[in-house]
Amino acid sequence: MSIIRIVGFTGSLREESYNKAALRAAQELLPAQAELEILSLSDLPAFTETYNTPESVRLFSERIAQADALLIATPEYKGLLSNALKNALKWIAASGNAALAEKPVALMGIGRQSGPAHVQLRQLLATQKSDLLDEPSLYVGEGRSKIDAEGRLVDAETREQLQQLLQTLVARVDDAKSALV
Repeated sequence: MSIIRIVGFTGSLREESYNKAALRAAQELLPAQAELEILSLSDLPAFTETYNTPESVRLFSERIAQADALLIATPEYKGLLSNALKNALKWIAASGNAALAEKPVALMGIGRQSGPAHVQLRQLLATQKSDLLDEPSLYVGEGRSKIDAEGRLVDAETREQLQQLLQTLVARVDDAKSALV
């Protein structure tokens, strides 16, 4: 059985981000047959329609295209997606290689609130024909109470929900690979 490659990223550029903490926890909680590479969006320039794709965008898009699945952790700012996340999705869509088409994608968010930004993200990914997991989902408000001072996800219930999300994502990839055989 080959390793399932999952790429994760968050729309937050803050190092102390609750969502980055959740991605690090996901690395610990993954099933044994999977690995999670966490990408940063901080090196992606602002999107412009250009014929010269910046090297950072090319490398980012390659990692997305090579992944078996994606795990996106989105913060919410006043009910909206972060500009960094929208920017990354624009670059992926502009790459022209349909990197998100039929790719299993799990969404999560940990923050002060959870709501409209996740709906927006689902709509954006649906336009790219991503294979979005409907259930389980992980949207947790009051992230401050779930993350300790060292930036670790310590809330047992949230860790359990995250583990369930990861198991479902890995199973979706397994099912897709089995269907190809």
